[in-house]
Amino acid sequence: GGFALMENIQRFQEAAKAYGLPEDEVFQTVDLFEARNIPSVTKCIYALGRITQKHPEYSGPSLGPKMSEEHKREFTQEQLDAGKHIVNTAQMGYAGGANQSGINIGQSRHM
Repeated sequence: GGFALMENIQRFQEAAKAYGLPEDEVFQTVDLFEARNIPSVTKCIYALGRITQKHPEYSGPSLGPKMSEEHKREFTQEQLDAGKHIVNTAQMGYAGGANQSGINIGQSRHM
């Protein structure tokens, strides 16, 4: 009955946490049992698919994007100094010619 189903859901949740899934990515039992929050259940399944990438013993299919890996870069002091003189136009308010022409605030659209 219903009690056995809830126990199975709880076992899945415990196993997912033991496998390395963060607590905040595990759905609540009622999210699935009473279909209260199916997107949360889906997020959990995708998160579990992502975590399998950290387990070399798992050889099944992957789900979701590949997890990022650390990619350290080494810069010389000369390279760091050269970057200080570059003007970052995005931080200076330049929007590449974008303007507000054609925007009609408060007017109806004429068809």
